[in-house]
Amino acid sequence: MPMAPLTRVRTGIPGLDNIMDGGLIENTITLVSGPAGSGKSLFAMQYLYNGAKGFNEPGIFITLEEGSESVKATMNAHGMDVEQLISTGKLFLIDLGEPEADGRGSTKVNGFRSITDLLQNLIKLSKAKRIVIDSVSAVGAFYVSREEFRRSLINFVRFLKSNKITAVLITESTHDSTTRFEVEEYVADSFILLGLKEVEGKLSRSLVVRKMRHTWHDTSMHPFTITTRGIEIIK
Repeated sequence: MPMAPLTRVRTGIPGLDNIMDGGLIENTITLVSGPAGSGKSLFAMQYLYNGAKGFNEPGIFITLEEGSESVKATMNAHGMDVEQLISTGKLFLIDLGEPEADGRGSTKVNGFRSITDLLQNLIKLSKAKRIVIDSVSAVGAFYVSREEFRRSLINFVRFLKSNKITAVLITESTHDSTTRFEVEEYVADSFILLGLKEVEGKLSRSLVVRKMRHTWHDTSMHPFTITTRGIEIIK
């Protein structure tokens, strides 16, 4: 019996969907990694904004490191009218890195369990189809071992899929590894790695889809640029 065709979720990032056979696969988890300044957060912002604005798919952006006002400023600087989407309930921006008012510097999150608790009702309220977590590297700081982090991440991924969410999770690469904890790429369905290196005194950016379950994808390294409209793959 032939398999049913896969439903695609378009990122709307110029040039990207074509190298993924039409976009991300619905109800899957995509990990985006790269060094500082490579465009990880901007990638996630465009994914969420394009979903809400262009495809009528409400989204939730959870930030744990960059403040919500900074996220808005970045989006606005790249032509994304985020306030309009927030006011109409198409986009929810949640800052979980903001210190609690307890005077101890504690935050609103202490692991994936607290994020799950927050999302339980918010997904139903918002009717969200897309979620971004920026970043799982920050969440990982609450775990004492890599094994505990991996188990909790697996449970979180299953929670997202059970709610029919197509999610983008951000992590960071290091000098020695493509991901911060060296387990994230095994849990995710897809893995996109952003590169940043200096060539002849100028920064050169690249993107490669290293992994994508259940489908064909281009495995070439693609140069990209960041303009006032955001990330654009160079053809």
